Amino acid sequence: MLFTPLVLPLIACTAPTIESTPGTDTAATTDSASTTDSDPTTDTAAGPTAVATADPTSGVAPLEVTLSGTGSTAGSQPLEHFAWLLSDGSTVEGETVTTSLADEGLHSFTLTVTDEGGRSDQAVVEVEVEVETEQECPTVDAATVAGIMSWGEVSGLAAASTEGVLWAHSDAQGAGAVVYAISTGAALLGTFTLGGVNAYDFEDIARGPGPEEGVSYLYVGDTGDNSESRSSVQIYRFEEPTDVSGGPIGGVETLELTYPDGPRDAESLMVDPLTGDLVLVERDRADEGVSGIYLAEAPLSTDAPTELTKVGTLVFGTPPLDGDVDAVGADVSPDGTLAMVRSHDRVFAFVRDPDQPLHTAFDTPVCATPEVDEEKGEAIAFAHDGSGYYTGGEGTNQPLHWYGLP
Repeated sequence: MLFTPLVLPLIACTAPTIESTPGTDTAATTDSASTTDSDPTTDTAAGPTAVATADPTSGVAPLEVTLSGTGSTAGSQPLEHFAWLLSDGSTVEGETVTTSLADEGLHSFTLTVTDEGGRSDQAVVEVEVEVETEQECPTVDAATVAGIMSWGEVSGLAAASTEGVLWAHSDAQGAGAVVYAISTGAALLGTFTLGGVNAYDFEDIARGPGPEEGVSYLYVGDTGDNSESRSSVQIYRFEEPTDVSGGPIGGVETLELTYPDGPRDAESLMVDPLTGDLVLVERDRADEGVSGIYLAEAPLSTDAPTELTKVGTLVFGTPPLDGDVDAVGADVSPDGTLAMVRSHDRVFAFVRDPDQPLHTAFDTPVCATPEVDEEKGEAIAFAHDGSGYYTGGEGTNQPLHWYGLP
């Protein structure tokens, strides 16, 4: 009698827990029922991922920007809707949209992507807009005569480190490898001979930085090539003399340059006072005025020829570079913010952003300057302090002209 009561309770307790159909997961059945009821707190379906891009991401106003959500990806259901919240608070729909920005500052754009199941995701992209400052062209006074060059002619001019002194040279046949120190009143102060230099055709002179920091260098451009037949041209570089009374110059370095598109005649040389980059402007021997702009970036090699890089073109003889077709001289202000190129009868000024390379000045509008009345005028140089510029011409007893920048 004792055996039966012990067995019956055991059967009654264990039967509900072990009786099940093989392969049936009761927990899974419960989850499936929750999903069918669309309870958002237990929805495990994958949602979309928003990716927003802008092209460009920065620029000058007015800036046209393309916003794109093409990088966005779907989850478990296809993408159905793209909506953009623009920086002005408006909303526009589309996977790719375009907007124009006029206001300076950082603009933020929010993309919302939504799939067919109503799931969504957001992404943000930003665009920086700058407002271009208006170019301030200099006001240039009418020419006055600073003096008469009764001692000879000049083809190139450059301001000396010493106030009241200019460096000059001639391209007259037989002049030799010679540079002159003259006063800003046109008087001859000294004659210097460049040692070890066989001059071919000196065309321009410039002063600027060089290999040793804090030292002022002169650069003489032996870049003339009327027949456009020279395989290379030379720039002669040497430390600027402190004694302007004349004499021999030693330690002259040769910078050999080649053109990427064949021989060219160049009579306009600039050395960037901020970087030491060298810029040449071609004189078009076809008399069409189409003048290439060529660059040699600092540091400049004396060990091997440097191939110039063509960085632009100026067209003389037509507006805004009207007048004569020949580019025959150039210079840059001591602070590097104003570049000038001259023809025989005009001077053309270009404002330069000091944060940009010197040659980019020629991408800006031309500034008006007084006409030049000189016989075969070729030389131009800023004053030592940038307060104006000088011009001069070839020939006998030519005036040295002064143009003030008030």
